[in-house]
Amino acid sequence: MVVFGKTAATACLVALSGLQSAAAGPPTYKFTVENVTEEAYLAANLARNGKLLVQVNEVAREQSLENNLTGKLQEGDAITEGPCEQMQINTKLKNMFHQRFDYPSSTTPDYRQVLQDALKAGLAVFTDNKYPENDTAWEGIWDNDAGASLGYLLGSNSTQIGCVIGKCTTVQPNDDEPSSSTETPTEKAVLFCELSPAALEDKAPFDEEYFNGLIARTALLKAMTEDDLKAPAENGTVGAVVPAIVIAGFASMLTAVSA
Repeated sequence: MVVFGKTAATACLVALSGLQSAAAGPPTYKFTVENVTEEAYLAANLARNGKLLVQVNEVAREQSLENNLTGKLQEGDAITEGPCEQMQINTKLKNMFHQRFDYPSSTTPDYRQVLQDALKAGLAVFTDNKYPENDTAWEGIWDNDAGASLGYLLGSNSTQIGCVIGKCTTVQPNDDEPSSSTETPTEKAVLFCELSPAALEDKAPFDEEYFNGLIARTALLKAMTEDDLKAPAENGTVGAVVPAIVIAGFASMLTAVSA
């Protein structure tokens, strides 16, 4: 009877432990939202227009877009599946610019590198670096996550932008208190930017001339300055035309005097 009692007690403890684990449940995942700095917005404009002869609209920071975006990241289904290394995000967040990056604690995000990676991935979707010929071809670009994200970032009609960082956080229920949990931010993060007016899905977000400039651009964002947002024509071609006009006028004056 004693042996039987000990065995029964042990079985009860094991069963109780299993019930507690079951009650605690598996981990879930959420975004811890962080604001970006002005550097993020400069980087976005450099990605859109830096060192390009043909340019699209410059985008200005808009607080209401940031607030709206923060709310979307804080929704319970923002991350639909984990773990953080393979996180899946909901449709709302897919329908805007988003780029994943590693974000170790006590570091500053390299926004230019994040956007450079997005440009590289997005432009790689275009077969043979050719501009899509029709809406059907554009649908193929938009069906690719990197292609769609690029389209949202570079939409030519956009004039406003709001960005935030979502840092993937593991939410682990406590075994002793299933109603409470422990949140652990990871190094996996996503830069989200919502632009307005937004580029239209399955349609060309920019024209062929602008696209050809993107493909030909070799300068990296990290090497650019705010001055590189000015179209080269403003610094070069226009500057060269003015002296030529002056010289031509002076020559005409000399000819008139000689006559």
